[in-house]
Amino acid sequence: MPETLSPHQCTQLVGHRQAFDEVVKAFSSGKMHHAWLIVGEEGIGKATFAYMAAHYILSGGENNPMQFNTEHPTARLILAESHPDLLVIRRPVDEKTGAMKASIPVEEARKLAPFLSLTPANGKYRVALIDEAHTLGRNAQNAILKMIEEPPSNAFIFLTTTTTGMMLPTIKSRCRVLALNSLTQSEIMTILSRQMIEIPDGIDKTRLAELAGGSVGKALRIIESEIVPLYDEAIAMLCALPQIDVIRLHELGDKIAKKAEIDRYSILSELIVETIQRTISSLARGQGGRHPLAKVLVNKGGLEQALALWDTARERLASAEASNLDKKLTFINAVSDMSRMCM
Repeated sequence: MPETLSPHQCTQLVGHRQAFDEVVKAFSSGKMHHAWLIVGEEGIGKATFAYMAAHYILSGGENNPMQFNTEHPTARLILAESHPDLLVIRRPVDEKTGAMKASIPVEEARKLAPFLSLTPANGKYRVALIDEAHTLGRNAQNAILKMIEEPPSNAFIFLTTTTTGMMLPTIKSRCRVLALNSLTQSEIMTILSRQMIEIPDGIDKTRLAELAGGSVGKALRIIESEIVPLYDEAIAMLCALPQIDVIRLHELGDKIAKKAEIDRYSILSELIVETIQRTISSLARGQGGRHPLAKVLVNKGGLEQALALWDTARERLASAEASNLDKKLTFINAVSDMSRMCM
């Protein structure tokens, strides 16, 4: 598995230039909003963006992310994760499993108020970064609410989230929301190149970017899991519905259910559901005939059937992880259900 940089280690921001210009403009004007909610899809660089904002603010505007100076005192401290005026709150690692915990504990959230109340140690400002803020439970969100409602002077908070639906309305209403766009193919390739990630032979760059949907995080998962051949096999199988090659289906189920460092079942499920969704969107625009899957989706019931098939695939495939079910059996059942709907 290729080694990738953590967000705090990234020395340049790729993409999101217009969004970052908003931060620069606000800071330069002296009217910087105290709390920013950075919203965007998973894997597009929200945490990197927030770290870059911390670099910019804590250096007093000297450390521009587009021309990063790694020898700047602020940069050296942040890169070493030892800056006294930067607090990072995120999901901790479960010591028993080694995996990230599902949520940010309330104890972590309670660190925000005392930290921001202290006098800055290395300058004029203090910055707090709350990564994946949607994983804060209600009690944890209430623990940060006062700081977001009544922040100390020269203190700034950046919250990153893939969705605002899990955030308390009182938090959302007091934050400046900054939506980040998906990355372009060129931007994804630039990031992979800078992190020295090699694209395996046989994977077309354009296709990789399309499957990744503008997320470099997903592009990395696709590369690491070597999922493209299995994805092609799964889509070919769906294009043959309602007929099913049972032996082939079981063989594919075995391949994706194997335990590995990268969860092949998870990434394949996402790609299948997204492919169906994209095909339906094309159908709605009158362009659906371009994908072989389109004929299966509208076999009898038009867009209504297509949406029903998408809903079935989404629910059935997600149930394996939500309910800790056997992944091979779940995959087989999901394809079987879709086959019956196409008859």
